[in-house]
Amino acid sequence: MRTRYRRWSEYPYQGEQTPPKAYPAPAYFPMFFIIRQRNNEFLDPFRQRINWQIKNPIEVDWGKELTIVEQTLSSIKPQQIHIAQYWGTVEATQNMTPMIFSLAKKYRLGSPHIARALGYFHAAVNDAFVMSWYFKYLWDVARPNQYGRNLSTVLTTPRFPSYPSSHATVAGCAESVLSYFFPPEASEIKNTMEECAISRLYAGVHFKVDNDEGLRLGRQIGGMVVCLLKVQNLIR
Repeated sequence: MRTRYRRWSEYPYQGEQTPPKAYPAPAYFPMFFIIRQRNNEFLDPFRQRINWQIKNPIEVDWGKELTIVEQTLSSIKPQQIHIAQYWGTVEATQNMTPMIFSLAKKYRLGSPHIARALGYFHAAVNDAFVMSWYFKYLWDVARPNQYGRNLSTVLTTPRFPSYPSSHATVAGCAESVLSYFFPPEASEIKNTMEECAISRLYAGVHFKVDNDEGLRLGRQIGGMVVCLLKVQNLIR
């Protein structure tokens, strides 16, 4: 069923009188792997048109999503608060980058390999941020605190649209790229990145679907980068 959803740009945040102001600039930052066409179609690193694997928000039951946020916050546990704060009070990549150095040490990678992993990781994350911002402002989906429910959130709600979650998009992308460089750690990396994503629900600043679809989008972007890496390895 397709229904109209509440727009971020049309409703004040909880306790405020006017709607928030937009900051769409990151949606148009340059990208490393994804090619933007003039008509806002996007090509992958092999110049093939991308069919984005993210649900259109008109297909989401936002009433159900709001109930999930309310129920989560009403029964929030100390460990969930810790997860929300761990991922939400610093840049998400600030917690991810040390993983690369730790795993590189575990597998005794040399400096050139570490530099390569870091380079691809950060370039891919850049593209994940740009695309998450693009969809945020394309769809303009309201945050949970714009529904007048007096939510007691764990963290302050960011000043940009909700869907998809950038934390989750970056996490999904990081999962794909880091699992390529450290395949024996794929399961643990997946668990860590899913924790990053769900932390935004625990924080009360995102709907669950923001995180689920953000992960899916990020994994798609990371998958494109991994495809390029595999081809490059074949032709070396």
